[in-house]
Amino acid sequence: MRRFLNKHLISIAIYTVSALILLSVSLSFYNKKVMSDALETQEQADMVVRVSENTLLNIRQMDISARGYALIREEGFLFWSVANARKENRENFKALDSLFAIQGYSDPVNYPKLKAGFKKYADMYEEMVQHLKNDDLEAYKAILKDDYGRTFWPINDAFTSRLYEFEDELVAKAQARYETAIFQNTIVQLLLLLIGLPTLIFITIKLRRDEKNRTGLLINLRENNKKYLFNDGDNQFRGAAKILNGSIENLKKAANYVRKVASGEFDVEWTGMTEENKDLNQKNLAGQLIEMKKQMQLADIDNKKRIWSTEGLSKLTEIIRNSEQDTKQLTFEATKYLTQYLGAQQGSLFILVQDEEDTKQKHLELSAAYAFDRQKFIKKKLEIGQGLVGQTYRERETLLLTEIPQDYTIIKSGLGDSTPTCLAIVPMMYNDNVQSLIELASFRKFEEHEVKFLEKAGEYVASAIATTQNNEKTRILLEQMQQQAEEMRAQEEELRQNMEELEATQEEMRRKEKMMEEKMQNADSIN
Repeated sequence: MRRFLNKHLISIAIYTVSALILLSVSLSFYNKKVMSDALETQEQADMVVRVSENTLLNIRQMDISARGYALIREEGFLFWSVANARKENRENFKALDSLFAIQGYSDPVNYPKLKAGFKKYADMYEEMVQHLKNDDLEAYKAILKDDYGRTFWPINDAFTSRLYEFEDELVAKAQARYETAIFQNTIVQLLLLLIGLPTLIFITIKLRRDEKNRTGLLINLRENNKKYLFNDGDNQFRGAAKILNGSIENLKKAANYVRKVASGEFDVEWTGMTEENKDLNQKNLAGQLIEMKKQMQLADIDNKKRIWSTEGLSKLTEIIRNSEQDTKQLTFEATKYLTQYLGAQQGSLFILVQDEEDTKQKHLELSAAYAFDRQKFIKKKLEIGQGLVGQTYRERETLLLTEIPQDYTIIKSGLGDSTPTCLAIVPMMYNDNVQSLIELASFRKFEEHEVKFLEKAGEYVASAIATTQNNEKTRILLEQMQQQAEEMRAQEEELRQNMEELEATQEEMRRKEKMMEEKMQNADSIN
């Protein structure tokens, strides 16, 4: 038992002081709540009394106003009308209902009678004032003779008497709870002073006795920190506080470094890392975290590139879907979007077209051109193998140039004419065939992921162009078939009319023959 106490004496002392502190803090919060409840209870009680008195005041003002008018017969004495009293007391009764519900107060006998009595009282005064205005003194005196106030005021006294007694009792209980809490808190504070202070003195003496042992441990901690956490190159022993603070500071640096890197702040630097101590931190935590940041930064760049490409292809798909009814519109919208999305200054899209004279021969025709946020209307025709675009079609591979001949292409804008510094010509493949080509000119070099995006986008555009062209051919064939069907129907109608005319002619001939036969028979009979 003694060995256990010697080993855990500081812990027991700390737990005891901590328990007293915790108890004191808990009582402080409890006292605060009790005080808040007491103040709230007092405020509620005051409000109940104030609203109740205001309700009674409205009734008295209505009474005084009506009686003053009865004596003087001037409208000015009706300073507090029955309507005002009704309006005010409706709000007062609503407030009382809410407060009673909060306090748990119930008076099922007097409270309903008070509400009904006020209504009856107000009705009586309203009728009395009306009789006075009509100079009907007999009716006024009859109502006054049977004054309802003699019944109403005892009801009000019974209600307020019971209510005020309840409110006083509620406030007294809250005050008693508060005083009890204050007494308990005082006792705990005394215990904390009598037990806690000697305990803290004992702990201080005990800690000083163990200081030499801790110094050795701290030196070992410093060396381990340099080996595994961060080595600032300082080999001098500067005391326990310096070692502990340095260790804590380095741990904070590591936590802050990891937090910023995890949130995407890849420009963060490890504070204290210099060229002189960089070699000392190759294998510890600081060096590994710096290497981790580099790898995460590369991964983040790759991820952003993938997201950029995915979003670009998604938007391109939507544009294609909205423009796939017309090849010209499709190629222009695709060229415009790709030019803007890649930040290029000029874009052209060529499609493969059959020659009109020789359908077996094909050439490249400029279908859409876009530059500086404007559509360009340019007619251009290239033979297979002609120029960079024709060569790219034949070679079926993307062409990326950073050294462009001065006379190849000129970008014209309001700032003047300039030769681009980068040119990308991408064949757009569909079913392993080049369906079209896009040419983008820019004042900056296209990055590798942008070129790959263009190649993937080219597959989408090429497929859409092929589909649109097939749809257009099908539509033309359908229109031709419909036209031929219309012509056949017209020919059939003409043939039918001819047949009808022929039948009519034959019928007329048969009729004439019959008439001739009849004439001949008649002639024979006469002879």
